[in-house]
Amino acid sequence: MKTSRLIPLLLAAGLSTAAWAENATLTRASDLKAKPFTDAATVTSLPEQSRVTVIGNDGGWTQVRTSNGQSGWVRLLNVRPDKQGDSGAGIAQSLGTLGNVARTGSTGHTATTGAKGISKDDLAQAAPNFQEVKRMDQYRASGKDAERYAKENRLKSQEISYLDATDGQRN
Repeated sequence: MKTSRLIPLLLAAGLSTAAWAENATLTRASDLKAKPFTDAATVTSLPEQSRVTVIGNDGGWTQVRTSNGQSGWVRLLNVRPDKQGDSGAGIAQSLGTLGNVARTGSTGHTATTGAKGISKDDLAQAAPNFQEVKRMDQYRASGKDAERYAKENRLKSQEISYLDATDGQRN
């Protein structure tokens, strides 16, 4: 390939990465993995509240770059995106969101969780972890915060009726 053709491709790739980059904070201490797998090599350990730049996602994993330039993968649920506008991506971030709409629906955000290898016995013997439940209090939002968030993001309230206890059950 001629060099004259390669340069625009490299520039487009760089702009594409910039459009997807988003500042975020780790909600808990996390191992930075070389690949998006639990058993992948650990690059380093990152403390809770570490600031990172989100590069991309793959299933339940988020690819990030640390403030000192290391990159790798952390669990998706350990990453909290910063408020829009904090990343400074501006138009590039908006274009990235627009691209997401085409790929994943109206918001561009997809979160999936699941569990493999849990038996009925495991579930029967499960017990709540009250220390973790208490820790969740740090994520609590006040009514005012929730209303402000809804207004800033142009959310509209909806009435949703509850299902009858027999609705949706298979016979």
